[in-house]
Amino acid sequence: MVFAFTLLFRELPLVGGLFRVPLFGFFLTAILLSTVGARAAQWIAQRRALSRDLADLGIVDTPNMRGKLGRLLLLNGRPRQALEPLSEALAADETDLEWTYRLGMARRLVGEAQEATRLLARVTQVDERYAYGEPWLQLALCHLDLGKPTQAVEALERFERLQGATPQQVFWLGCAIKASGRKEDARAVFNRLPELVKQAPKYQRAAARQFLLRSYLTRL
Repeated sequence: MVFAFTLLFRELPLVGGLFRVPLFGFFLTAILLSTVGARAAQWIAQRRALSRDLADLGIVDTPNMRGKLGRLLLLNGRPRQALEPLSEALAADETDLEWTYRLGMARRLVGEAQEATRLLARVTQVDERYAYGEPWLQLALCHLDLGKPTQAVEALERFERLQGATPQQVFWLGCAIKASGRKEDARAVFNRLPELVKQAPKYQRAAARQFLLRSYLTRL
């Protein structure tokens, strides 16, 4: 298989020359195939684990289990499917901040920013430090979706006062300030990102670098 793919890669434009180098091209192909194979195996294992978890949560039909099912769907990139179970969980207990927060996230991701704003604002009013301040970030994104950058700036600054600056929060703060017409102020905010990326824990550094890269693209 490696030999066959090496012959195939040799015909690629621009990079084909690398695979024509004796031995180097063969080993480069082997590394690429093993990397892709490992990623594919990991993806398949994750999908199987998700399927098992979804099946387990669907066995017991209680509001709490419905909420857990909705949260699992939401965290695995299925916000539209998460709406129904999260709504059912919240209907059973309208004071539950977890289901309010998660339903707000799902509403925002499916384009229902107005309703998401109402839900997320309720969470921040009851407990402004809930979920380490994450509802403030979600609320700011809702304001940006609704074309309200000033309110987004206020939410992001509130998050920073409560939890401290993070690469994600600073990136969106720069975007909100830029959207409000203050481009130089936005540039100054974006300039804070390199230091924040350096300070980020190792397990968060890859995600932090993505916000740094996005800040460079946003400035163009």
